[in-house]
Amino acid sequence: MNCSKIITPILTLFASVFALLVLSVSAMADPGIEEIVVFSDFRDSTAQSATSSLTVLSKGQLESRAAQHLENVLNLAPNVNSAAGASRGRFFQIRGVGERSQFKEPLDSSVGLVVDGVDFSNLGLAGGIYDVDQVEVLRGPQGTTFGSNAMAGLIYIQSAAPTEEFEGRVDISSGNYDAQSMGVVFSGPLNSQLLGRIAINKNTSDGYIENTFLQRDDSNNIDELSARVKVRWTASADLNVDFTAVYIDADNGYDAFSLSNSRVTRSDAPGHDRQESTALSILATWEGSDAYTLKAQVTTERSNLEYGFDWDWSDFDTVGVRGFENNVRDRRANSIDLRFLSKPGSEILGGASWVAGIYAYEREVNLSYREDADYYGAWTDGLISSFDSSRYAAYGQLDWMLSEQWLLSLGSRFEHFENDYFDSFGVVGELEDDLIGGKLSLQYLVSDDVMIYGAVSQGYKTGGLNTDAFGKALVSGDAATIALLNEQLTYEDEAALNYELGLKGSYLDASLAVNLTAFYIDRQNMHAKLALEITTGNWTSYRANVDGSNNYGIELETDWQITEQFRVFAALGLLHSKLGDLVALDVDKEPLDQAGRDQAHAPEYQFNVGAAYRFMDHYSLTVQMDGKDSFYFSNSHNQQSSAYELLHAKFNYQQGPLTLSLWGRNLADKDYAVRGFYFGNNPNNGWIAESYTQLGEPRVFGISGKYDF
Repeated sequence: MNCSKIITPILTLFASVFALLVLSVSAMADPGIEEIVVFSDFRDSTAQSATSSLTVLSKGQLESRAAQHLENVLNLAPNVNSAAGASRGRFFQIRGVGERSQFKEPLDSSVGLVVDGVDFSNLGLAGGIYDVDQVEVLRGPQGTTFGSNAMAGLIYIQSAAPTEEFEGRVDISSGNYDAQSMGVVFSGPLNSQLLGRIAINKNTSDGYIENTFLQRDDSNNIDELSARVKVRWTASADLNVDFTAVYIDADNGYDAFSLSNSRVTRSDAPGHDRQESTALSILATWEGSDAYTLKAQVTTERSNLEYGFDWDWSDFDTVGVRGFENNVRDRRANSIDLRFLSKPGSEILGGASWVAGIYAYEREVNLSYREDADYYGAWTDGLISSFDSSRYAAYGQLDWMLSEQWLLSLGSRFEHFENDYFDSFGVVGELEDDLIGGKLSLQYLVSDDVMIYGAVSQGYKTGGLNTDAFGKALVSGDAATIALLNEQLTYEDEAALNYELGLKGSYLDASLAVNLTAFYIDRQNMHAKLALEITTGNWTSYRANVDGSNNYGIELETDWQITEQFRVFAALGLLHSKLGDLVALDVDKEPLDQAGRDQAHAPEYQFNVGAAYRFMDHYSLTVQMDGKDSFYFSNSHNQQSSAYELLHAKFNYQQGPLTLSLWGRNLADKDYAVRGFYFGNNPNNGWIAESYTQLGEPRVFGISGKYDF
């Protein structure tokens, strides 16, 4: 499929629809679609007033999918994809930009994951969504608000807040594949100054894999526990303090690939995907000044991660070992964010409201890597490494209300980072640099109901170190390979310059919301993975900078409350992505010119369409379908997924505080790939290179109950 042949006429249609919607202004009147508040900006604002392309997934939307993790709901947002290669989709791509895996090398993220203000980027198992009010998906660089880790965008999870009245909830769910879930919530006042909330959730499943060698059907199981405590302290009339404590314990199996590209494996040493995290956030908001509001947030996060897998995906014993790799990481991170926000009457520079802040973040990651466990548990080829990363930033934003209709905003962020690395293979590297991001936007209010905007923003991502490739070369490479990878030990930071034009409108007495965005991203010094054979059959990969890459497309979201009982909704993302000057090495060690090809994990279209209907006072039904085009698995080879469409439904019965639900995802039981590799891994066919894919969730269904009190 040639996306340019689609996007060119769509751009023409975009301009026509854009003009039509601007001219077709209707007055706002209740009832209408509920206004949505966004928490990921400097100031709490509405989704319809934000000068950026974003999707806010409400609590109702999350529940309509019987969702337990981000991977169950991300298809609701246009131009958002995820990569598995683990028990869940742990890495995210927005508009075709984002990482797809991590093994032994240190890594910074292009798409950030923030939960209640705590940075969980690269920790995808933290994406559980029990007792979550909404998930905000911000597309495009967040260079002013979040800096590095959000060059392509950000996923922000906002959990439910403590309530002023006592309330609680019990959730129970059961489904096929022996899926079980149970959760409890308690919320309310603790005394005259304290509000509290606690939420605990346990989620288990045997998974979808049958291991015929071990005669098990739970080698790819899910076993996840999460707990969250939130306390709001009204210390005085001017000071509020919000405490959030999070505990995550995921002990999932990982046995997802097979030589037959099916859900039947013969792994003799199934892997695991584990994460135990504790995090604490303290947010203090002080209103004691007439000129500004002061917000100070301190966070700390501790995670123990273990990721292991059977790398031959079989019971072969060709070299006397089971072929197992295990990566254990100990991660510790701390941050502080000090922010001043102007109040009315304290404008500067000709009437601009302002934001000014400073930010510091430090993270330490220690890795212990082992491979080739034999049947007696002996290990060889160990690696121990340490990666320390520090970031210090100053940021600010000015907003001029030029008139009742025009708003001009200018924001910038200066960030200094330092990365230090050493390992037991003898690799030592240091990186230090200064980066600048920001955003300039102009907003025009056509009426109370329609806004158009244009924006230019720049995001950035820190440079990195090719530690794994260079370490392997030092251990087993020849002099030429060592020299080559020594020159490639570091790669430079990447920047994304984003141009965006958008419309956000409310029509038909506020019953219809339409968001329409066109964007173009100039990727400067794009990070791309390249493959290299160290010795015969011993392949590795390293990252290099690529010039000339770009991404552009369209995003459309609509929500129409036709009657009080009937609602329809749709989302569409169109994307064209182009690799720049990239020459990869194929499995035959021949140059493979990838210039001009689509980037990896960047499907040319995505859509979601659905309807919700309430009837007979107590019943409701939601039916929706996702669709996604084929996409390349990697920039270094040309294997692709297949296009697919998935059907989902949920039927609810509600009587007072009790809600009973029947639900199903992927009801047509379509097979689709969420990760893919291309190499020789099967001695039965002479180690010929083949495409191996991890299949996504098959048909799942179940029954759930919720009781509110």
